[in-house]
Amino acid sequence: MSFFSFRKPKIVTTLQEQGGALAVDVRRSLSLAFSHAGLLLKLLRIEGAEYLSQQTRRAAWLAAAGVFLFVSYLLLLALLCVFMQEFVGSWPAAIGIVLAANLLVGVLLLIVALRAKPVPFAEMTREELKKDLECLKILLDKENTES
Repeated sequence: MSFFSFRKPKIVTTLQEQGGALAVDVRRSLSLAFSHAGLLLKLLRIEGAEYLSQQTRRAAWLAAAGVFLFVSYLLLLALLCVFMQEFVGSWPAAIGIVLAANLLVGVLLLIVALRAKPVPFAEMTREELKKDLECLKILLDKENTES
């Protein structure tokens, strides 16, 4: 009976074991890669919300400055109309004071809005991607030197 029994050659068994080990390594690497990509997406989502919040605040400052400057323009027109109608009187002085105060507030709001530093979008995600790219380059260089 042992004469007719068929055993797999040792080489085939070794290749099958190596193939199985390779498949396990590939699965593990893919799992880690997808996990890493998921974490990068979470980081991107957090940074996106932060960026949106800061840009919304900046837009509010710009809108406030725009409103004050628009009101100043309307008051300037009213002042010009009064001056044209009455060359000297109390109305132009009152409108001029309101206009000056309104213009001052508008200009200050505009300066505050424009001096705010623009915040770069997704800075931490970009840094992580740069690190990942550097690690991949190092790994590829090691594989090329070993081959």
